[in-house]
Amino acid sequence: MAYHFRAWSAALILLLVAGCSTPESSCPPQIIGTWSAEGETEVYVGDDLFVYINGGAEIYHEYGFVQVAVQRYVRGDDSISVEIYTMDGDAFGIYSFARSSSGHEVKLGNGGTSADYYMQFWSGPELAVITAENEFEDFGEAVSEIATAVAECLHPGGVEPGLLRQLPVEGRVTGSEVYLSGRLAFMNVARPAAPLFAGFEEGAAARYESGEHVVVLRWKGEAAAFQALQEARQLCVAS
Repeated sequence: MAYHFRAWSAALILLLVAGCSTPESSCPPQIIGTWSAEGETEVYVGDDLFVYINGGAEIYHEYGFVQVAVQRYVRGDDSISVEIYTMDGDAFGIYSFARSSSGHEVKLGNGGTSADYYMQFWSGPELAVITAENEFEDFGEAVSEIATAVAECLHPGGVEPGLLRQLPVEGRVTGSEVYLSGRLAFMNVARPAAPLFAGFEEGAAARYESGEHVVVLRWKGEAAAFQALQEARQLCVAS
């Protein structure tokens, strides 16, 4: 594993060689075209997410999870689920972490991704995930129809984190950008390097056509960034 380090102001940039607000009562709506809501909307708040998600709830909390509203829609034997995650702040971070790397872009909310049988998009503090729960002839069109209706009732606004602008543009794989809110997200993107760095305020990462990843980490002040760089170098030499 090779590491290349470069410092920028209060940020530390690593080149890692590959291999190393609550949804309102009308949202989601009860009727969407020929689809009808089945039962009441289920809402899981705070640590209740561990009941809803069997593994993986920790990363949602790292991104500022507040609650998730879950509604199932049916049309005969066909079923589609809608999950609306509300975060404490803009939902781009959790969206960037959860989106499919093999999906294609959709213009819903502030941006979204569609892949196979599901669609994800974010708007303001909310991340919406729409999933076809069984296979039927028009599942793609149905997921899109329901997603469009959900997008209309979410909170508007939100901006992508400014730290993403520090990622080099040339050769970057579109849609691979991930905002890192903490240790768990960093470990998912670059597990070998994550133990070398602790205490960063925020981060951003992306894949590149060369097969490499670039990660930008920001600390409170240049002194903290420089100290982290020195400690990481010492650990690399020692190993």
